[in-house]
Parts: sequence; C-alpha cells; structure tokens
Amino acid sequence: MRREGKNSMKRQLRILLLAIALLLALAASTVPALAAATDEILNFTITVDVNPDASLEMVYHIDWKVLDDSIGELEWIDLGVPNRYHEHITPLSDTIDEIEDNGNALAIYLDRGYGEGETVSIEFSMTQDHMYQIDKWVEGETVYTFTPAWFDGIDVDDLTIRWNDENVGAWQPDCQMESGYLVFRTALDEGERYTMTVVYPNDAFGFSVDRQATSGSDSDDWGEWDGGGESDLGPAGIIYGLIGVVFVIALLAAPFILIFKFIRWITGGTGFGSGASTEKKITRTKIEYYETCPGCGAAREEGKDNCAYCGRSLIKSKEVVEESQIEKPEKYTRNGTYRYGDSPNTYIHVNVVNVPVSHSRSSSHTTRSGGSRSGGSHHSCASSCACASHCACASSCACACACASSGRAGCSVKDFFLKSVHEGRIRVASKRG
Repeated sequence: MRREGKNSMKRQLRILLLAIALLLALAASTVPALAAATDEILNFTITVDVNPDASLEMVYHIDWKVLDDSIGELEWIDLGVPNRYHEHITPLSDTIDEIEDNGNALAIYLDRGYGEGETVSIEFSMTQDHMYQIDKWVEGETVYTFTPAWFDGIDVDDLTIRWNDENVGAWQPDCQMESGYLVFRTALDEGERYTMTVVYPNDAFGFSVDRQATSGSDSDDWGEWDGGGESDLGPAGIIYGLIGVVFVIALLAAPFILIFKFIRWITGGTGFGSGASTEKKITRTKIEYYETCPGCGAAREEGKDNCAYCGRSLIKSKEVVEESQIEKPEKYTRNGTYRYGDSPNTYIHVNVVNVPVSHSRSSSHTTRSGGSRSGGSHHSCASSCACASHCACASSCACACACASSGRAGCSVKDFFLKSVHEGRIRVASKRG
C-alpha cells in the first residue's frame, strides 16, 4: 500500500510538471507571435493652429511603412481623433481614396494595397472643436490637453506636434520653438502615448463654456464608434468575443505577473510584504535673459539659451527659487517653462519628479489613497484611457484619446472593422476624385 501511494504521488507529480511545461511552451510560442511587428510609423506629424473661435485647424501627416504583408496588404487605416466634434475633413494626399467619419475615429481607405517594404504617406486636414477647459488649473487660464492617437502594436520613430505659439502663456513638457510654432517631438514604443498641454489667458480666443471638452466618457461618441452599420457579429457575438479576448490575455499574463511578484518578494522589494508610493518633488528655476546678446547685440530668439550668431550665453541670471520666493506659486506646479511676471525676458522653469517612498503594509493604503486625491485632476490620458471595445477617452481628461490600427492588425483583432461596420458612415471624397 505504501509503495502504491508513492507511485501515485510520482505519477501526479509527473503530470503536474508536464502541465507546467506545456503552459510555458505555449506562452513562449505565443508571446513572440503577438509581439511581431508588421508595420512601422516612420513619421507622425500633427500641425495645429488655433482659430479665433478657439477651435483647432489640424493637419495630420503619417509616413507608414509595411514590414510584413503575410497577413495581407495595408489597404486602410483606422485613426483615432480627439472626439466627434470635428468637420471639414479634407484629404490632402493622392494616397487617400476616401475617409469615413466614425465619430472619434476616421477610417482612411488607401488608393491601393501596400505590401512589404513599401511606405505610404497620407495627409489630411480637419477642424476640431471641444478641446479646451476653462479655469482648469488656475482661474483666468484655459488649457488644451492633447494626446495623439497611439498604436498598440507599432513603433513610432518620430512623433512631432507643431502648435502655433500665438498668445500662448505656458506649455508642457519642454519643447523647441521653430518659426512661430511650439514643436513637441518624441519617439514612441508600441502602445506608448504622449500628452502635451498648452495654456492661454481666457481672453486669448473665443473660448465658450458650451464648447469645452467633455468630462468623462461621451455616450454619443461610444455609440458612433460601434453603431453605424450592422455588424455580422451581432451584440451577443461581440460580447462573447470580448470575454474570449480578456480570458486569453489573462491566461497569458498570469504566469508572468506571478513570477514578477515572486522575484520582488524574494529580493526584498515592494512585493507581497510592503507597499510603495511616490511623492512629488518640485524644483523651480527662475531664469532672466538678456534682451539682446551681450556679445554681438543680436536679438534673442525665443526659446534659445545661446546666441545663434556668436554662441554667447543669453542667460543674465539663473537661480533655484523656493515656493515662498515667487508670486502665485500654484501656477508653477507642472513640468514646463512659463513666463513670469510682466517681464518678457523672465521665465520660471518647473521640473517635477516623482520620488519613490517606501511604506510598511499597515501604512501603504492610507498613503496611496491620499496620493490619488491630491493628483486626481491632473492625470494625463496616458494613465486613464485604453483601447477597449472601441477607442474612446473614458476619463476626465480632455484630449485626443484613441488608439489606431490598420486593416490587418491592432484593434481589428476583435473584428470591429469588418467592411459591413463601415457601411453607412459619413464619407469624404478622395483628393484624386
């Protein structure tokens, strides 16, 4: 009996080890397949000019390279836009056959299919409204917050946002100033997002309370995304499909999450036994510039620390200041460079970093909840929006918060971009037509 018991335990152990091996093999074979890139965004440039009525004139330019056409040629692109309040959508490149307006996304159909190694450049313009919030942080100031569409499975080599600097009072993060535009430039890994903000005095443009960005999810936008045409899936099929996707993702992610937490626990980090939070450390630097170069007398170029002609420093004085040393310190609590006072040559540069603070388990709950209250209204879309059953900004931030995909990958994995879904949408004629 004792020998039979031991043999039974050995058999059960072999079965358990075999099951673990099969799961690890499945995860190892599946994850690389999911991570394989089929496309690359070489350049994604958005040029923004503010109209007198505070709406935005936006020009989108994308250079999209096809890396692998084994799942089909690139025939259309689904691009997220800020919200449904846009008009005058105009194709500017011959590569666009037509554009369908789906509310908070545009389905851009190309002039032909593009295969492996080919790059297609698309460009279009539109007028976008409901993008600002009046008195959002400081009374008397209006804030635009903008997060361009991101690509869940595609790297963006160069993301550039060119924002007209007329009447601008402040901005963040840091950027360059070129030919009358604030130029925000970065590169994004797949799924990564980028948020910028621009601040104006309330009288800079025709800001209207009725045309502010909406707070929270917009039910009309959600309906427009997945309503419009009859889907072959039907409501039940969509629900079952979502449940299946969530289950598969959870199944694949669970082993990695457990391993990660186990390693943190073993190494004595912030695993099972303790909690961690961060606290903001704000450094404010007051910078005063010479109006003209002290070396050659050339006028100072906005945003430049050194003379473009002789290379001499244009900084007259630079010092780190405390909160008590400046007027209205509450205006200078976010990353960026801001004009200070009435002088056109004096600025406050703000650098905000989150410093990790470790806490015991007994105190971690209080610290986390307190932190969320203090920063609730300042979270960017990058932390609160996600590509779910459709790409919508389901948060309190006012921004473009929509993911993007092609006709071969990305959000289309849930079959939301079948041709039947797009039928009956608002269509914009091709530039070639």
